[in-house]
Amino acid sequence: MIPQMPDGPLSPKQKAFMFRALRRSMAEVERIMQRFVSSELASLDDDTCDRLLVLLDHSDADLLDWLTGVKPPPASVNREDLERLRCFKREVKS
Repeated sequence: MIPQMPDGPLSPKQKAFMFRALRRSMAEVERIMQRFVSSELASLDDDTCDRLLVLLDHSDADLLDWLTGVKPPPASVNREDLERLRCFKREVKS
């Protein structure tokens, strides 16, 4: 799946986030990130991109466990951003 890109130009931070989000080591996490990028990238400000980039520093195994509720995230993880990503863990069926 190739995510739909926004029509307008992207900021350098949006580009950095997109690059890191779409090149994950686990296919499951990459699919979640593809859906998130397609839907949310254009609305991300620089501060949000910075926080999401910090979240992407964690392993894909940890991210998947946190997004699916298998394990709780550590206190250092921004729960608001994790919850924002969690909404994209399932594909929308039409």
